[in-house]
Amino acid sequence: MTFRARLLQAILGVVAVATAASLYVAERQSRASHDALVDALFRQQTAAFQREQEGRHAQAAEQVARLATSVRLFAALEERDPEVYKIAGDELRLGDFKAFRLLDPRGAIVAPPADGRAGLLDTARLRPGLLPARPDAMYADAVELGFAFDQRQSPSRSGLYRVLATPIVNFDTRVGTLILVQHLPQFANEKASDDDLRPALWLDGQLVGGELPAALRDALSARLTTDRAAHLATHSTDTAERRDYTEIAVAGTTYRYQRMLLNAGSAYPPAWLISTFSMASLEARHRELRLRIAMTGFITALLAAVIGLALARQLAQPIGDLVAATRQIRAGDYALSLKPAATHEMRTLNASFNEMAAGLALKDRYRSLLAQVADPQVAAELIAGRVRLGGELREVTVMFCDIREYTVLTVGRAPEDVIDLLNAHLGAMAQAVHAHGGVINQFAGDSVMALFGAPKGYGDDALRAVRCAIAMVRERDRMNQTAALPIHIGIGIASGAMVAGCIGAENRSDYTVVGERVNLAARLCGAAQAGDILLDENTRLLIGDDIETAAVPPVLLKGFAQPTTAYRVAIAPMRT
Repeated sequence: MTFRARLLQAILGVVAVATAASLYVAERQSRASHDALVDALFRQQTAAFQREQEGRHAQAAEQVARLATSVRLFAALEERDPEVYKIAGDELRLGDFKAFRLLDPRGAIVAPPADGRAGLLDTARLRPGLLPARPDAMYADAVELGFAFDQRQSPSRSGLYRVLATPIVNFDTRVGTLILVQHLPQFANEKASDDDLRPALWLDGQLVGGELPAALRDALSARLTTDRAAHLATHSTDTAERRDYTEIAVAGTTYRYQRMLLNAGSAYPPAWLISTFSMASLEARHRELRLRIAMTGFITALLAAVIGLALARQLAQPIGDLVAATRQIRAGDYALSLKPAATHEMRTLNASFNEMAAGLALKDRYRSLLAQVADPQVAAELIAGRVRLGGELREVTVMFCDIREYTVLTVGRAPEDVIDLLNAHLGAMAQAVHAHGGVINQFAGDSVMALFGAPKGYGDDALRAVRCAIAMVRERDRMNQTAALPIHIGIGIASGAMVAGCIGAENRSDYTVVGERVNLAARLCGAAQAGDILLDENTRLLIGDDIETAAVPPVLLKGFAQPTTAYRVAIAPMRT
């Protein structure tokens, strides 16, 4: 994967992670805010309903207080006189109470008059009814709270009523019970927006009142029916006043509902206030928020990608140029110069690279010059620093090769022609030496001095030297077949212990070998006839029987007191 692709991938990854994190945080915060909002709405509705209910209790207490001073009312209640409603009506201030009923001291309803003075409401339509579920409640001292609904209407349109049963006491004697019936308009079938709380009442196993969609009403009824906390609540166990909200999904919309027991401990059947809140608008806001964050992340990713690609190009292009430059240098072309880049860092890098290329070019020129004045093997050893001033004792085979009757050949010829002749001859001889692992130690006029075993040995250096000599003679014979001026050579080879190393000064030295065997090889070369290869006895022993040789009469060489035993290589090159 390219750097640009990696950078783009990294940028997009960071933007994606940041967008996902933003979505997560925004979702959590929005959800928490909405939860707090819905919970506050539930609490406000519950508190408002409780305050209103406490006010009704106080009104019922006031009504009873008026009746408690009427002696006529006590007598009428004792005798179950129908006129008791007229007497009570003169004392009561019903206000927004729809009807009232009276119970005698034994808890039986005193039949109201037919003229409707006991209220406009036909209480026979109410379910569960006016009387408490427990008979002992007729003798309680507190106000009993119950709820009822008009069973002649559908649940969604049922009128809901609050029933307050308040004892009538005179001098610590209960003389009867006043039952007040009040309509609950907040449960009327009114249109509500999605953001409104929709109250309903769970009473007598039925969900009544409130503007609820039919599907939601059916789902809530089924849920509440199976909810033991609501369905199996009894007077002795229903003590909790509120339950935390619960969610229910209906037709793709989520609703939250909360239930609150309105008459905990009452003698009347338990009634639960069901507050329902649609989450459709909040979920729509969540979706809009998610879409906005996603679009912002997408736009940010595009901008980041464009900027990242621009920055990557500023970095990738110089890097690409650097890669191409390194390949050019690897190919041996140091003539290059990188252009200044757009960034300070890349400009510095390009300048350093240009300096490096210039240094490599200079070193390459030095190496080329060294290769021209020294054998490649010696040059390599010198560059590696393995050859120092001084020497070491090594087993070396030395070979000298020079042209026979060189002076006669050059007399009367132009110096340029002589140089061309020597270059062609010495070049061919040098190729043969290198081909056999030898080292050209020096060119001295028409002669070649080659080393086998220094500065690097192969174990069969004497054999390599002799085979090289044979190849040189044959190559010279081949060249003579087409040369305008035939040349013949003689070769002398000697082997033995020699001192090999750099001789000279620290700032100027030559690699060579020194020893008696060097002089012996030079003298053997001088004694060799045209096309002859003369070996000393050491070399003859080192090559064994691999190459056929023939002994020659002892030769008296200059510088040697005794005649020297020499051997001529029997495999001579073909002569034209």
